[in-house]
Amino acid sequence: MNKALYAIISFLTLVLVTGTNTVSNAQQLPLYSEYMFNILEINPAYAGFKNSIQFTSSFRKQFNGIKSSPQTAIASFDMPVGDTRVGVGARIFDDRFSVTKTFGLQSAYSYNIETGENSKLYMGLQVGVLKYKASLTDLIISDAGDPNFQNDQTTFVANFGAGLFFSTDKFYAGLSAPNFIRTNLRQSNIAVTANEVNQNMHFFFNTGFLLYMNDDFVLKPSVLIRGVQGLPLQYDISGNVFFREMLAVGLSYRTNSAIAGLLNFKVNSQFSLGYSYDYNISRLRDFNKGTHEILLRYQIPFWKDQPLPSFLF
Repeated sequence: MNKALYAIISFLTLVLVTGTNTVSNAQQLPLYSEYMFNILEINPAYAGFKNSIQFTSSFRKQFNGIKSSPQTAIASFDMPVGDTRVGVGARIFDDRFSVTKTFGLQSAYSYNIETGENSKLYMGLQVGVLKYKASLTDLIISDAGDPNFQNDQTTFVANFGAGLFFSTDKFYAGLSAPNFIRTNLRQSNIAVTANEVNQNMHFFFNTGFLLYMNDDFVLKPSVLIRGVQGLPLQYDISGNVFFREMLAVGLSYRTNSAIAGLLNFKVNSQFSLGYSYDYNISRLRDFNKGTHEILLRYQIPFWKDQPLPSFLF
């Protein structure tokens, strides 16, 4: 690699490992149990990785049984750009919790380099816009005449992110920061409680590998680490067993939060679907009926007669 390439990698790494000098009061970005089947949700460097045109959508409903509990809907698209080393993608999402709503539109760009015979390094950038809304008029308050709750509040902010993703034919690892610009929502007159003052930078590190057990079964252990300054690191430790690259059954543990069961099925060469159920093990476990997440993916070959990518990762 030449000096220019080293400079690019150094810049992205600097962005990813710094900028967390803020204080956060809550895990503010949506959680995903099916992240290992759609890494674009946490890392823009994954755009174009599959070398096919991909359409993905997901819906997650947390803490069923609790009124106005968090729910997130996402639709994304990514593809390589011809025979170049470039990948592009876009995603739209709607995240709701109580009277607050976040709507986002983001685009992703990636560039990859060969680092070995069967390995590549992907570097990605993300840019977008987020719309925050607090429907204060929907709140039931003791003083109906309080002027602070007479109008809904809305604000728009820019969003920038970056990521690195390394892969071989049996191993992958990624580091990303989907939002590395701090947003002070109180200054935008949208904060409802002290926990909603700052939208701080999060970082994600994920890795996994394939262990071929025999001709039919493949084991895929994976780990995801989430970090926000002011909070303990959160770990997702997962394992999926694939049968003939058609069916995947897995189990995941999220520290101090949940145990999830995962099921993914390849309907045909182009269409796959996934489902996960999170059983809450925190103090909320007696007050909710778990979390459901659904994932749908449709792939189109980029070139005629091109074989579609592996279902494994």
